[in-house]
Amino acid sequence: MIKIEKYSELMPSARSILHQFIEEEFGHIAFVQEREWAEPEWVLTMYENDEIATVCHVVLREVNMDGQLYKVAGINNVITPKAFRGKGYASKVLREAEKFVFEELSCAYALLLCADALLPFYSRLGWNKLEECELYYYQPTGEQLYDSNVMLLPANNLLLYKPKYINLNGLPW
Repeated sequence: MIKIEKYSELMPSARSILHQFIEEEFGHIAFVQEREWAEPEWVLTMYENDEIATVCHVVLREVNMDGQLYKVAGINNVITPKAFRGKGYASKVLREAEKFVFEELSCAYALLLCADALLPFYSRLGWNKLEECELYYYQPTGEQLYDSNVMLLPANNLLLYKPKYINLNGLPW
């Protein structure tokens, strides 16, 4: 079962569990620890026997792409605890997230920031790596250029627009 909930309505205990998953998965990565990150609007959670098997966060934002604003769903913190890996749960949650952000939230695109090792996984799910695209985001110290992989998924499998400039107009996700 996959549950979709507003992050702001989660019980403190549920938020604590999600923070623990994030810390376990990304706590050792300096890039993650050195930045401030956006709080999600939505959480998709897959359960197996009342345990969290996979989680995914969605951040909604008006994003500037080559001077045009688009409603974008930022996908982040896709985490499958070790005991549940290898069962296809992350793929199922991401497919559900895709339906949700395009059909329910009417986003034009979904966008994620991705480590090299995860490029093949997201590519298999239809995500497109943007080459030669500069992505900027805010931090308390000012605007910064993101220097790793940016992946974009268009609504309704439209012909992929490949922006050269993206500004997240806020914190990264």
